[in-house]
Amino acid sequence: MGCDRFPVFLDLEERTVVVVGGGAVATERVARLAAHGAAVRLVSPAVSPALARMVADGRVAEHRVRAYAPGDLDGAVLVVAATDDAGVNRTVRDDARAAGAEVNVADDPAGSTAVIPALMRQGDLAVAITTGGASPVVARRIREELEQRFGPAWAGLIVLLGETREELIAQQPDVAVRRAVVEALLDSGIVDRIAAEGTDACRPDVRQRLGLAPAAAEAA
Repeated sequence: MGCDRFPVFLDLEERTVVVVGGGAVATERVARLAAHGAAVRLVSPAVSPALARMVADGRVAEHRVRAYAPGDLDGAVLVVAATDDAGVNRTVRDDARAAGAEVNVADDPAGSTAVIPALMRQGDLAVAITTGGASPVVARRIREELEQRFGPAWAGLIVLLGETREELIAQQPDVAVRRAVVEALLDSGIVDRIAAEGTDACRPDVRQRLGLAPAAAEAA
């Protein structure tokens, strides 16, 4: 805690992430990592029923059914130490650092080089929340409040803006002008309309407010 950490989103698709441990924390970490495409190597002689199901259905790339040993971190870009033994966690932490991998230690935020934050997600909109390890409960509460504030309509808006981004850049190369156009769209109540009418129904309105010609299907 107290370290000014640099926030970053990592592409873990098919990259090796090692999770050492088989309890509740390891279960939560594996589920999140697998959902983001990581090739999870799980090291633990015993695992929770939920983890066992993830191993059985292929969400875990490899399960080494034993205690942690040297070599388990080979090729890892990220390591999670989540056993109930502080000594083992410290060993995993030290080995990860020596191997040049980032490490998250469940019982030692200050000793971790990576923090796994609470995450609020609506489609491609993602907001990460961390308290620097001071209070995961607070981070979770903030995430829940953000989920209430930024509902699925925001994901729809992101879809529409993603579809039009290249056209908008080509038509409005000036960054300040482009920013003003998008801010005017946000101020128009578009999110409420998407919530009420749906993303597809609002596509023509979004294009018009961005100053873009109707899509081919709309013009036909």
